[in-house]
Amino acid sequence: MWRAVMIALTILVAGSAHADSSDCKGVPSPDARLVCNDPLLSALDTVLPQVREKAEKERKAETRQALRDFNSDRSACGSDRSCVLSAYLAILGELGGSKSIPADITASAIAAGRAKPSPTLPTKIGQCTVTNVTAVHPRIGEDPIKDEDYDAGTGIEYANDGYQVSYYREEALIASKPGDKVTMCLISIPKRCPPDDDRGREYFVTNARTGQSWAMADSQHACGGQ
Repeated sequence: MWRAVMIALTILVAGSAHADSSDCKGVPSPDARLVCNDPLLSALDTVLPQVREKAEKERKAETRQALRDFNSDRSACGSDRSCVLSAYLAILGELGGSKSIPADITASAIAAGRAKPSPTLPTKIGQCTVTNVTAVHPRIGEDPIKDEDYDAGTGIEYANDGYQVSYYREEALIASKPGDKVTMCLISIPKRCPPDDDRGREYFVTNARTGQSWAMADSQHACGGQ
């Protein structure tokens, strides 16, 4: 899958398979025109059907619901590139896992120079802020921390009260240290949540010191306890 992503990106960014701007004039919606005109978004759009096909074989109903939510999110983005890019990263990660997200994409690419230090979390898809790591620890376990504790999962905390957690050993998180500056972008907000339950928001984060990036949710379970 990663090989397919890289081939698509290389071809489209080079321009040989990318539509001329004149070919996009008849595209009806702002988000679709943006994708048509943008090499990176076009590449991600080309890869998505491959990821979708594999996911549908394993969980057909869930995949189709996720795609409906993606289409709704992308449409709501209009011509906001940061928002549209975030929507693609979220759906690729949801359907294909982290390896379906091109490794060279960073939070700075989403932010497009608009991320600023903030004491609060981003609230809209595609919105990015700059903050600092305050703690990295195993998902479960107590001090003193042992290296093998991370095998059961990894958690990370931020100065803006943000938190991300994974059930897996996440080397990019483990390599992060308190004080590291990161850019954090909100890429997904869960749908159909009970009132006052906003768990499951997903953030794409890049560590400025290590250069590593990751996409991860803010809780072990999505809203509603799923």
